[in-house]
Amino acid sequence: MKKIFILLLIILLPISFLFAQRAIFTQNCDPIKDDINNIRLHTNFRYGYIPPNLIEQYPGSIPNTSNFWDYQTNGANLNQLWVFGDTIIVSYPSVDSTDPTGASTRINWYIYSVNGGANWSTPIQLTFLPNRSAYPDLCPYLAGTDRNVVISGRKYNGSLSRGGAWSETMLGLGSFLSANVPEPGRDFFGWYIGNYKYGGTYSSPDASSNDSLFYVKYDVALNTFSNKTTLAVSPTNIYQNVRYRHTANASGTHQFVMWWDNTTGAYALRYRTTTDGGTTWSATAALQIAFGLNGTINGDVCSPWFGYDAVYKPGTNNWYCVWSTLYPTATGQNTSSPGGCKILLASPVVNGGVPVEVAGKINMTIISDTNLFFNRAALQVGVTPVSHPSIAFSDDGSRIVVAFSAFQPGDSLDGFNFNDIWVTYSDNGGLNWATPWNLTNTQTWDELYPVLSPTGNSPNSFKIRFQATRGPGSQSFSNNAPVYRVYQIYQVFNPQGTGIKNVNSQIPDKFVLEQNYPNPFNPTTKIKFSIPQSANGNVISLKVYDILGKEVAELFNGKLNSGEYEVEFNGGKLASGVYFYQLKSDKYVETKRMILVK
Repeated sequence: MKKIFILLLIILLPISFLFAQRAIFTQNCDPIKDDINNIRLHTNFRYGYIPPNLIEQYPGSIPNTSNFWDYQTNGANLNQLWVFGDTIIVSYPSVDSTDPTGASTRINWYIYSVNGGANWSTPIQLTFLPNRSAYPDLCPYLAGTDRNVVISGRKYNGSLSRGGAWSETMLGLGSFLSANVPEPGRDFFGWYIGNYKYGGTYSSPDASSNDSLFYVKYDVALNTFSNKTTLAVSPTNIYQNVRYRHTANASGTHQFVMWWDNTTGAYALRYRTTTDGGTTWSATAALQIAFGLNGTINGDVCSPWFGYDAVYKPGTNNWYCVWSTLYPTATGQNTSSPGGCKILLASPVVNGGVPVEVAGKINMTIISDTNLFFNRAALQVGVTPVSHPSIAFSDDGSRIVVAFSAFQPGDSLDGFNFNDIWVTYSDNGGLNWATPWNLTNTQTWDELYPVLSPTGNSPNSFKIRFQATRGPGSQSFSNNAPVYRVYQIYQVFNPQGTGIKNVNSQIPDKFVLEQNYPNPFNPTTKIKFSIPQSANGNVISLKVYDILGKEVAELFNGKLNSGEYEVEFNGGKLASGVYFYQLKSDKYVETKRMILVK
């Protein structure tokens, strides 16, 4: 049967090739209906170009989760992804197109898959309007033999905000119990600590907006909060606009909370720990202080920003944390110094507790090359040149991975820089790090807020969630950027990189796009192509289209030096049939066909 199918495809190839060529190069798209905004757009799809305001699905996005809220975090990288075998759970906030700032429609949701992402449940909302919610911090737990979830974050009573938690009756049921932290304030973020308890941190400002930080436990079974324990009170070790992150070991005996001390000119990242399940806490210590402790890293002056994450190494009581930095001045922090923009890691068992540079000037060209670094327009509110790191271990503890966002040099029509998701790893406990590589590498998508799953990772397979929009800049916070649809993306990747590879150091004299091999294929095939010296630094794209000219995969879109390259294409999620892959630069376009047979 398969031979007959292949024979029929070969017979139809000439006709389908001509049709697809026309579809790829001259198709006028049908109107696309935005089911929320009810907008109809018409656009020409010529030479592979897609206007940035076109409403379309991001490849690999989770079905039915797109919306218009684009400020995913309130400082820390929240738990918004957990993977257990074939079970995947993702949380996210949502608003509709008429309310991108969430003034009246912002609600927390979660969605799950029980077959590794092949199919997803219907999204489940935590609250119903007018009861809004925000910044979902997800933690699953085991109730008997069934998995369940507790989600913490922000609750609203009218315009008043307060930290709180929601617990599901049963995974997927959509029947929640919820409770508020002991007093009004801001977000409650934490970690499941066993025995139907969830330990976490919330903040509460006084009349002068000076913050205090408190620890409480949420009893999932009783839907109640414990009495609070004070962790920090302004003006000692804490000030205004505090941001914080809370994590715990597997048993919940050891817990770690870190927070950003927003004292002008003396910004600090501070922390406290407990080894008895939250009964007693260590004295406050600092990870980094502007112009003070660890204020110079690898010869560069830097100070902590509030994009950070923390986790315990599996099977141990050792915490690890990562954060982004900026260049400090007497009155603030800025991106005026390339060396001031880093991703740092600290742990009491790494480098004597002194922070290690994970990413920055030492291993990223866009930071070390000042022509690239200063080729910037505006960054999204709260985002830095290298920003919002997330950290996770392989389940066996042998490999640490850090994912973060980084800006794309240049500009956009909206006046903001696009961002990509980058990845690096360490196999010696965090002391040394591989050269970061660009996981997404797209030119007309803005990808931000990566979150690694704390579980379900092997050394060569890590799980990640991030958001993607067609335009950069925040439409939901304070940038007043144009409104775009926001997609929630789930991907599995090899930290060592399975993307484009340079396979030959010789310099080609012309563009070449080779036939994929094997062909036909199921489900993976390799594509080789060559870039001549005359195209050094040009933007090169390699995309895959179906027989109607619809883009189904973007294998590469960025700048390349001359050389011979190879990239692997996985058609596992596509139907059998004829597909076309196209290599394109400013002066070169070539398209070849391939056959997927399942």
